[in-house]
Amino acid sequence: MTKARGRKAGTVVSAAQAARQALVAKEFAGADLGDKRRERRVRSIAAAVAAKPATPFPRALATEGDLEGFYRLVRNEAVSFDDLLTPHVAATVGRMTGSGEVLAVHDTTQFAFGGTRKGLGRLNQSGHGFLSQFTLAVSAEGARTPLGVLAVESWARQEPTKTALLKQRKVTYADSCELPNEQARWGRGIVAAAAAAASAVSLVHVMDSEADDYDLMAKLVAARRRWIIRLCYDRVLADAEPGEPRKTKELVASRKVKCRRKVHLSRRRRQPGGDKRKRTQVRKERDATLAISATPVVFRRPSYGTDSAKTLSVNIVAVREINPPPDDEPVEWLLLTTEPIDTEEQILRVVDAYRGRWVIEEYFKAIKTGCAYEKRQLESWHTLLNALGVIIPIAWSLLRLRTVARVEGSAPARTVLTELEEKVLRAAATTPLPRAATARDVMLAIARLGGHLRSNGEPGWQVLGRGYQDLLMMTAGYRLAQAEK
Repeated sequence: MTKARGRKAGTVVSAAQAARQALVAKEFAGADLGDKRRERRVRSIAAAVAAKPATPFPRALATEGDLEGFYRLVRNEAVSFDDLLTPHVAATVGRMTGSGEVLAVHDTTQFAFGGTRKGLGRLNQSGHGFLSQFTLAVSAEGARTPLGVLAVESWARQEPTKTALLKQRKVTYADSCELPNEQARWGRGIVAAAAAAASAVSLVHVMDSEADDYDLMAKLVAARRRWIIRLCYDRVLADAEPGEPRKTKELVASRKVKCRRKVHLSRRRRQPGGDKRKRTQVRKERDATLAISATPVVFRRPSYGTDSAKTLSVNIVAVREINPPPDDEPVEWLLLTTEPIDTEEQILRVVDAYRGRWVIEEYFKAIKTGCAYEKRQLESWHTLLNALGVIIPIAWSLLRLRTVARVEGSAPARTVLTELEEKVLRAAATTPLPRAATARDVMLAIARLGGHLRSNGEPGWQVLGRGYQDLLMMTAGYRLAQAEK
């Protein structure tokens, strides 16, 4: 390459990086890292990684200086994960403001890494890594659009859990009550999300069956929080009269169906524990008809160590699939909630809110597959956490693009692209975009840039990430060409 061509290539790279920086600057605009140079560096790094979300850091960062700056940032003990997350949380709250009501979806995921990494702990299945409790804000109406992350708590298991010690009979139950309990993460996540949102909106906290804990629900009721939790335990009812049901499932089975709802069930791949637990087994994509009943219930406080109220009054919405395929397990959800259930509309709102929980599962895929987080070659707990702080807003932006395109496909293209990006995509698309292109048209065109074939079905995270990278690079090149005229 001649010197002139080398300077030209360097200029293109610089322009591309500047364009990508603009895409994510808003998510890091309020970062307070104690040093203006660090704050500029994190915006530049996040922009470069956003353009190549699944690419290893040494390839995503254009120069040795950029890469060295990245390593200095994530290794710096003066920079914390919370410092990096805070501006994204603030931007999330800004997107929530004015919505009236937002779903705060809580869930736990584990991040597994190969090799030896300082400060990581053991995981349930195999290998080592750490766990994170996320709270994702999701629109309560329409397309269930992800609005961003409200709270994250991460921990590495250095010692056996309370449950493991009890199973191995290494502690008595009385002694175990004095040990730290991972179950408390649900309550902390709710408090953190509520503090972040403040008075911006009314949050409805949505959780899966791992959060079915009497103490937690009693505290939420006492704090007058709104919530929906999937039942895990067949809880004992308070003050059951002779001949009446004594447990929850028996009571629910006796109630009449109040309404029905047709839904589309997505495919579920094999998951850890899938052979043992019905709710994690492989499932084919299908349409299902759900029969739904609802009733108030009063639980009796469990006999084991708790000082919560003796009884707990909540509502329960029971959902069961009618006539499932012969070889498939029927969908069955028992949803505990503080939401009203007086009308059919209110009951269906509870069901639809719980169905919004799938968005956080997709968000975890955006982090792990779309941004290839578990493949990052970083050497310690501190560096991995800081890298996660950079990746969280990037994964959100990818998920938002795909969610709007899939769920609200008829929305205008400008919902997910800028005017310039749409112009460049029209010029580069292998199949011409319609004149009034929709968000779905845009997603498919971007996926084709990444190598997606229509015969392969819906685009996956990898081809979408590659296509998004190419679009950003072409947009940056167009900006450069216009500037040189």
